[in-house]
Amino acid sequence: MTKSLLGVALLIASGAFAQQPKPNPYTPVQPIPVGDILLTLPSSHMADAKTWEVKFSHRFNQSVDQGGAFRNLFGLDSGANVGLGLSYVPVRDLELAVLRSSSSSTYELSTKYAFVQQARAIPFALALRAGGDIRTARNLTDRTSYFGQAILSRQFGSRFDFYVVPTYVTNAGQTLANNQSVALFKHAFNVPVGALVQIVPGFSIVGEVIPKNRDLPLGLKTASVGWSAGVKRAIGGHLFEILLTNSNGMTVDQYITSTYNGIAFRSKDKRLGFNIERRWGKGVRR
Repeated sequence: MTKSLLGVALLIASGAFAQQPKPNPYTPVQPIPVGDILLTLPSSHMADAKTWEVKFSHRFNQSVDQGGAFRNLFGLDSGANVGLGLSYVPVRDLELAVLRSSSSSTYELSTKYAFVQQARAIPFALALRAGGDIRTARNLTDRTSYFGQAILSRQFGSRFDFYVVPTYVTNAGQTLANNQSVALFKHAFNVPVGALVQIVPGFSIVGEVIPKNRDLPLGLKTASVGWSAGVKRAIGGHLFEILLTNSNGMTVDQYITSTYNGIAFRSKDKRLGFNIERRWGKGVRR
């Protein structure tokens, strides 16, 4: 009798295990907290539908070692490029955003769509972003730029995230001609890259590189690559980032070339900056 009861129990248990559904290979992986941007470059992540995000960014103009580090308090006494942004996800996978940069009083309008989420069966995430920049400052000739970006990312486990962001933009960069500021490039293309390493949950080290543009005019051939390095801390719906960079650019037309307001990037420049992001609504999905 005991053997019969044991056999029935084993049969029931084996049937229960056999009926357990297999994991869906298309279920998105658990993302590393990134938010809408790495440091300056856009991310492929997207918040839940009906979620808002406000973003405040600051890039000091002076390098930390310029004019005496302690006399100028590591560049904190200088002016800055200040950005204020707002975004909204009206429906799943679609984001609408506006960013205002104090440099040239620029307004950037953009839309981003997350086409692919990384999963066990899909080894990458892909989002497309498009929009335009409108410069409203005085003495400008080329006031508008249009851009398109493919945001391709690959997350390795729960620690490492790598990004490639092919970008095309019109009327990028600035230079002087007849006392007017005109576009340095009518058409510009570049492929920035970024990486993120999560040290502990919610705390990551982030880096970005914008390659040197090979089509720069002779007077700007000495330009360096654009680079940024910083840390990111996620706390609830907040993301805090502190960084060093050799570029003050925030909008696509400002950061995609190897110049900023007609001045070539220099690898030795180290400007302090920070971002604060705050989301509210249904929360962060990835």
